[in-house]
Amino acid sequence: MEGTLFYWFAWIGWTISTFFLAKTKQRVVLSALLLTLIYCSAITLDLDGHLINISLVIIILISYAYMGMQKFRDLWYSIFMSFLISLSYVGMHFIVVYDPVWIFIDLNFFIAIPLSLFVLIMAKNFHVRLPVLLSGYAHGEIAYIILFKDFAPDYVIGSFLFLDIISLSCMIVYLWSMYELFATTLRIKIDKPVKHVKQNIQ
Repeated sequence: MEGTLFYWFAWIGWTISTFFLAKTKQRVVLSALLLTLIYCSAITLDLDGHLINISLVIIILISYAYMGMQKFRDLWYSIFMSFLISLSYVGMHFIVVYDPVWIFIDLNFFIAIPLSLFVLIMAKNFHVRLPVLLSGYAHGEIAYIILFKDFAPDYVIGSFLFLDIISLSCMIVYLWSMYELFATTLRIKIDKPVKHVKQNIQ
């Protein structure tokens, strides 16, 4: 059922941000954004014959806000990565449309896993990875419907299928980023006693 992954991960994220994160303004903003996305996911607008999910607009605004806080040099690199993700997203849908016989796994994983790995390799910071991922998927979704609108005239831009894919990718990137943070913290705690012992020996 389309939308299951999105609702599942969105509610998990809201629960964590509301009850487990420190009481900061960032926590309030994150919780509010997640609730807004959940509420708006069922609302669509008809713009010039195109059905657009409001959640897609919110995702674009979030990605722009995050990317706008980056340094000018980092911003251009993020834009470049976002462009590559958009191309890859459209290309994968192209394969699904014209040669679906090659698709032997669920579409969510077929798109989310490789693009998530690309973001993890190309960007080293979670605060860079997230906006790049969001903007790349959002622009790719818009480009996809422009190129393939004849195949799906009633397709909703930012549909639940799109939300499932992007939520799965965000979860993959988030979990790996948390693993990197944990590994770095653990290595620092281990290195400190080792260095202390070496200094005493010398």
